[in-house]
Amino acid sequence: MNTLKKWMLIAAMSFCASSFANTFTADLSDLWFNESEAGWGVNVTHQREVIFLTFFIYGPTGKATWYTGQAALSGQNSQGAATYTGTMYEFTGPYFANFFNPAAVSGRSVGTVTFTAFLDLATISYTIDGISVTKVVTRQTFRANDLSGQYVGAMKQVQSGCTGQAFNGDFNNVTEFSIAHNDKSLIMTARQPDGTVCSYDGSYTQNGRVGRAQGNYSCPGGLSGTYDILEIESNLHGFTARYVANNNVCSSVSGRIGAMRK
Repeated sequence: MNTLKKWMLIAAMSFCASSFANTFTADLSDLWFNESEAGWGVNVTHQREVIFLTFFIYGPTGKATWYTGQAALSGQNSQGAATYTGTMYEFTGPYFANFFNPAAVSGRSVGTVTFTAFLDLATISYTIDGISVTKVVTRQTFRANDLSGQYVGAMKQVQSGCTGQAFNGDFNNVTEFSIAHNDKSLIMTARQPDGTVCSYDGSYTQNGRVGRAQGNYSCPGGLSGTYDILEIESNLHGFTARYVANNNVCSSVSGRIGAMRK
């Protein structure tokens, strides 16, 4: 076993088992930074209840220094903010232009790291050899995704505070989606099997690898309200998201969307 794998295994074995998984929290995999301090940042890779962090930061002499952290989910509050805690490591190795010898890689634990994230905002605190740093970071965006297209999928809605008791409850509907998206705006129609079509019109924001759409929507019969579709993760095959809304019939609507591209 090479040195890097050995240190990764030691780090992984140091965690206690957790009942949480990233299927119950937002996926934090992304490039995170502080936009007022461009030039440093941290890459986060999220698998199950563990995040692995690679830092591009600089040592006391100004030279780039290789640090990593591995943190396990240690708590989640009622608002959905998740906290991950673990150990920071420093690694050194052979000169990159030579044949890479894994046996020349060495590492040591240098401190701790805590990463607390809610939606697209996070606080990272870490300690390296007794020096502590705390920063507020966001997902770094390079380009906005394009969700334009035709989809088939489902919407899950939990409705409460409705004017009629029949509207309260948990509803699951097969839905066809049509989306027109041009960077800053998103227009979507959602058609259910009975022919009911609701229209969504709003703004779109890209936050790293996830998106967010907010605006107004209306459905037949005079139903109208505001919506927030967030944590939109999209790829060539479709998209998933969660959303919250309220309208002139129900004070609270929350749910999920999952759709495959036609």
